[in-house]
Amino acid sequence: MKWTAVSLVVLLGLLTACTTNVVVEGSVPTPLVARIPANVGIYYEEGFKTFMHSEVLKEEGTWNIPLGEKNLSFFRNLMTALFDSVVEVESPELTDVQKVNLDGVIIPKIEKYGFLTPNISGLKFYSASIHYRITLMDSDNHKVAEYVVVGYGKSEGGTFSSGQALGDATMLAIRDGGTRIAVGLGEHPAIVSWLAQREGEPK
Repeated sequence: MKWTAVSLVVLLGLLTACTTNVVVEGSVPTPLVARIPANVGIYYEEGFKTFMHSEVLKEEGTWNIPLGEKNLSFFRNLMTALFDSVVEVESPELTDVQKVNLDGVIIPKIEKYGFLTPNISGLKFYSASIHYRITLMDSDNHKVAEYVVVGYGKSEGGTFSSGQALGDATMLAIRDGGTRIAVGLGEHPAIVSWLAQREGEPK
């Protein structure tokens, strides 16, 4: 029993010591798409801005993947390119003054992040996926639409270190998600209907 306890302590110590802190680096190109004809506020929840994924894998230890900072930068660039005008707001509920200039509020959220290493998948690459949920509220705080997107990325494991390979796969997943949002958000049926309704409203 004593040897078993000692072995467990040693194993736990090794797992604790084996921690991979992934750095997500890279830029997301500005999409060249037609702007959505609306002036919107963007509300970034604190959980979005500081999103961190931590996971313990058997025989690999702890993986820490910070996603908040890179996604905040990515969405600021993306939303500015997608809408006529964008302003960051401190609450999804607009004030009377904000309602004069804003048609609605966009609320981005990271629903889930997942990854696979070669040890788990049996393949030679690292892969990552990010589930985004984009919610559009009108100026009266009524939900107009929800748009769910999943971005995917993968990176070869042989060329880079494990942390760099997963960081590259994660950056590619962010880019893929951005492309899907840029292409699909303005074509969402509920948003198209909302835009058409607004066009018919008196100025």
